[in-house]
Amino acid sequence: MSSKQQQFEKAYADHSDALFRYCVFKINDRELAKDMLQETFVRAWQYLAKDDSAVDNFKAFLYKIMTNLVIDEYRRRKPIDSLETMREDGFDPSFDDTDRWFDTIDGTQAVALLQKVPAPYGEAVFMRYVQELSLKEIAGITGERENTIAVHIHRGLEKLRNLFYHEQKR
Repeated sequence: MSSKQQQFEKAYADHSDALFRYCVFKINDRELAKDMLQETFVRAWQYLAKDDSAVDNFKAFLYKIMTNLVIDEYRRRKPIDSLETMREDGFDPSFDDTDRWFDTIDGTQAVALLQKVPAPYGEAVFMRYVQELSLKEIAGITGERENTIAVHIHRGLEKLRNLFYHEQKR
């Protein structure tokens, strides 16, 4: 068995479940998500077959392929404030009470509410807290800067909190 084949099989074993969950979250269709997962690995194999260099970060590579497959369906561009502007408004990216906040709501409810958060904010929160990707990994997957991802996460958490409190008042 070649080293490329071993790398590919290990990547499938390590990342296919998380990629599937990510895709289902993004498109909300399990059957289409299965097809897109298969297409992700087909494209990864095709890349490995034609390029002699190894992939340094296979996880980010696979997420990038998956994201490229679904990006047109979900992306609605909106103006993005700079991180500096948000800091002036009181946002501190080093202070993160998200773990405490997420502990107060059920995981199923959180994912259901997160699906109501518009892209790209909900997507950034999902990748950060459900998929447990770093800002650097998310930036590599989406092609955005780390500061932009931090802004998306901040805004996504604000929208998620508002949805949660609105649901609690019902």
